[in-house]
Amino acid sequence: MAIQNLRDKLLKAGLVDKKQKQQVDTQDRREKKQKTAEQLATEEAERQRLFVEQQAAEAESNRQREAQRTVDRLQHETWNRVRNICDRWAVRQIKQGSRRFHFVQRSGRIGYLLVNDALYDQLLLGSLAVVERLPPDEIAPPLRQLDRGHVRPRPRRRNLLAELLRAQPHMGLLQSAETHVLLPPDAAERVQSIDASAVRFWARSSQPVGYVADLAS
Repeated sequence: MAIQNLRDKLLKAGLVDKKQKQQVDTQDRREKKQKTAEQLATEEAERQRLFVEQQAAEAESNRQREAQRTVDRLQHETWNRVRNICDRWAVRQIKQGSRRFHFVQRSGRIGYLLVNDALYDQLLLGSLAVVERLPPDEIAPPLRQLDRGHVRPRPRRRNLLAELLRAQPHMGLLQSAETHVLLPPDAAERVQSIDASAVRFWARSSQPVGYVADLAS
């Protein structure tokens, strides 16, 4: 505005003619329009950039969410297959035995099954396996940290139970009649091919599972 007033004064003083003033005014308007157009273009480009970034972030979030859904679905299918095998092939006792057979659950806690003498011997010979039939989150609250990083104990001597309880008295013992079952070798083999972590004890000669494997190493 000050420049425009100066031009008007120069025109009145006869220092510039009317044509010169019009040319300068026209140039100013063109420059102003050009500057406005460039500013609008810059702002529009920034809006487009933010929109594209937002769309990409949403697409990535949807992809990760869908991938997690797939993982969860496959995991539940695995657990259901293990549960179905256990429910169909589990070796049941007509009368509950009186001998405790101890093993380590997936959570790291010590569990036991009450079995009779015949089943106890079959377990030691590898003719039966102890299998966890439920997913870990349906069995018990997560085990407190044994050390840093939830390290599972790896006992190497036959006084396994006494050593574990002496080191971790808060662990206690859990009877596992509903959460763990005894399976014959063929069924245990199928479970192991689906989810090896579900097999908690199996004293087979080739690849024993459970503390027998640790004692043999």
